[in-house]
Amino acid sequence: MVKAYFKWLVLLAVSLGAFVAGMNTIAVAPILGDMAQDLGISIPAAQASFLGIFVFVVSIATLISGALADRFGMMPVLVIAAFMSIVANLLYPFVGETFILVVLMRILQGAAAGAIFSLISLCAAHWFSEHQRGLIIGIGMTMLNAGMAAGIFFSPLVFEAVGNWRSTLSWLGVGQLVLLVYIVIIAFNYKANEPSQTKEESGKAETSSWDSLKGAFKQPTTYIGIILCLCISWLLNALNDLTPQYFALDAPVGVGFGRMAAGSLMLIVQIGTILGGLVGGFVMDKVFKSNPKPVLLIGFIICAVTIYAILFPAVYNNSPLLMGALFLAGLAVAFLNPAAAVFISQAYPEKIIGRVVGLWLGIGAFGGALGVFAGALALHSTGTFHLTITMFAGVCVLGMILSQLLKKNITAC
Repeated sequence: MVKAYFKWLVLLAVSLGAFVAGMNTIAVAPILGDMAQDLGISIPAAQASFLGIFVFVVSIATLISGALADRFGMMPVLVIAAFMSIVANLLYPFVGETFILVVLMRILQGAAAGAIFSLISLCAAHWFSEHQRGLIIGIGMTMLNAGMAAGIFFSPLVFEAVGNWRSTLSWLGVGQLVLLVYIVIIAFNYKANEPSQTKEESGKAETSSWDSLKGAFKQPTTYIGIILCLCISWLLNALNDLTPQYFALDAPVGVGFGRMAAGSLMLIVQIGTILGGLVGGFVMDKVFKSNPKPVLLIGFIICAVTIYAILFPAVYNNSPLLMGALFLAGLAVAFLNPAAAVFISQAYPEKIIGRVVGLWLGIGAFGGALGVFAGALALHSTGTFHLTITMFAGVCVLGMILSQLLKKNITAC
């Protein structure tokens, strides 16, 4: 007999997987200099090898894992991804003296993060009603962001206690083992508690899902959604890259607050980002009756206004106003991916949701690299962040337009 509460246990398992993925995504950032010095490489080389390659692998893994989850179910993908991510941490003390093996561990963790990222929408569509999906996906995205915040917080703290980066990452893995045990327990009990209406079409030919996918490729909304997610990823990465630099660097490049003040302002953005998924999901479900399009529109508008405003001395010289603007920017940018994921769960047949999520969010993730590259090029060309911030606002305007062109006529495909 299906236990009504089991869907919440499944959500917790996926959310804990997202937390682990988020933590491992960013845990190396505060200790990157120590890793570079220990391995005898430059900091730019460490950034490219341990962060840049990771982001690229996340994009590819999101594309692939969505199809795997559609084919084999989300729990096998979740268990394997969580295992890869955590075991890589435990292996650093044994392989951490060899540069190429450290890169390999980061590739494993990037693949795991991309896989788990693709499961949040599938969990919402598979277990929850349409009127709950905004909040459910918001919870999953919030746990991903909370994991990133935990990685930034605990990584230097553990490093101070143990004295080297290998042991730091290994101890993080030991703590994550508890979460892996819970995920495995839920996986073993998954089929016995799966609602009958979700045990659909296991006997249908695989061609039926391919037919649906081919139908989705004929819909303009599929391509609009990919471009929309490119915009969202641009904004997420540009905000995280822009904020500390703009406020830390001296005029005329930035505003000259220094590293400490810039770090504090970045923390405000992160707090907004952590809360944004929950707030956006609640607003979507309760105010807009599970319609993600107004939430996307509001998110893009707030992002454009708050970030463009930091160009003006009247804003950045007024501490309460500046902190409010940055909090709202972090809050609003976190509305966007959950709203896009909710739209996918509503507009596409369940049997291809994993693949569509992989397409939208996987290809969209490359927009983050594009945003960082374009911002760096604009800074190099002009010597200030004015053009970078103006481009940020322009991407928001493009996102506003695209979000309103999405059509929910896909279910017949």
